[in-house]
Amino acid sequence: MYGKMGYQVSKATQNSFALLSNAIENISNINSIGYKKGKSSFVETLNGEIAKYETRDFSQGPLRKTGGLFDMALDGPGFFEVELPNGQRAYSRVGRFKLTGEGELVTDEGYRVIPEVEPAKPVIESNNSKNNELGLNIKVNTAKLTIPTELVPEVQEDGTVNGINTVTGEKTKIGKINVVAFNNPQGLEAIGRGFYLPTDASGSALETDVGPDSATNVKQGYVEFGNVDIAAEFINITQIKNLLSAQIRLLKTIDKIYENVHYTISKSV
Repeated sequence: MYGKMGYQVSKATQNSFALLSNAIENISNINSIGYKKGKSSFVETLNGEIAKYETRDFSQGPLRKTGGLFDMALDGPGFFEVELPNGQRAYSRVGRFKLTGEGELVTDEGYRVIPEVEPAKPVIESNNSKNNELGLNIKVNTAKLTIPTELVPEVQEDGTVNGINTVTGEKTKIGKINVVAFNNPQGLEAIGRGFYLPTDASGSALETDVGPDSATNVKQGYVEFGNVDIAAEFINITQIKNLLSAQIRLLKTIDKIYENVHYTISKSV
């Protein structure tokens, strides 16, 4: 309707609305635990179309003290590793955990928190079934972080989980929370609620150093809030609003020119 110039302005207006939506989403998630702000960019492809690319900014968010025994935050780069119901591994910065009835450490959704463990060893049991000529039943133990109810958990900065007997004061090592890193975290696939899946772009999960002498520490009794700079986002919204106003005025001008041309042509016929 508007020709090439009008088309470009119209696409620019759509892009501005997308950026505005992105800024609003970031602001609305400023208090969401583990939230990482989104970034949108637009690139013109070879066929003239405008492609939208979305990435996540995985910079550190502010830590807030809750005092919760099972609230944990990562101060520094890295991700907690959890197991989804389908057995797939996912990664998250959302450290609001809880215990199951059996005392296993899980996420709010009930996903198992994966501990750092040695390679699993097969357990061989006798099997009296006549259908099994070898008489063996081979199982592989799955590592769990289980905290006995009589013990109070103490999580150190390197992720080590101890249990303290409140009567005797005796401390027992229970396990260690696994923290991993990625060469390119921006390549992770977001699946909602602060969980991410690895992709070819992100690469596989890598072991990373955690602890007082490392770049990353596990902080018990804290959670990490969204890494959103609200002042910067409001500045973005103001700039986008001004840009949208200019684009809409230009579209109205083009529309008026079109009407005048159409009127002139119709009068000359």
